[in-house]
Amino acid sequence: MLSPRSTQTKKALSGLAWLPTLVLRVSVGFMFFSGAVTKLTAPEQLVATLREGGIPLAGSVAPLLATVELVGGAALVLGLGTRVAALVLAGVMGGALITTIVVPLSDKYPAPSTFLSSLFYTPEWLLMLLLSWILCAGADRFSIDALLTRRHSPRATQP
Repeated sequence: MLSPRSTQTKKALSGLAWLPTLVLRVSVGFMFFSGAVTKLTAPEQLVATLREGGIPLAGSVAPLLATVELVGGAALVLGLGTRVAALVLAGVMGGALITTIVVPLSDKYPAPSTFLSSLFYTPEWLLMLLLSWILCAGADRFSIDALLTRRHSPRATQP
């Protein structure tokens, strides 16, 4: 049986459930946004990585990919189109896993348990999981999405 103090603590923590979602959304969005700025200002590394991953037309794909990350990251920071941005960026991370992470890891760690352990430590895997969480959770109350939802929701009629 919970004591009255534990019940109060549980209620107080429940009232803060929006906070981790906000911090996660803004942090992941900033990671993508700032990384994209670097990719756009010095694209050589991204082009080389894409070429190594066997991506055709890497020179053309690189600025497009960096722009998607820039716009998606900004959208997450602002909480605008949060679920769509999370879905697109999770797809980008899935593509990065397939093209640049999985093959080298499987060559280095042929045993399934070692391969999976190494895969689960990659930033791309962790970002894909975090983006999946954001996709499911949506934006919190401190977002443009929430502001737009409040503005467009039907108001209850007064008797």
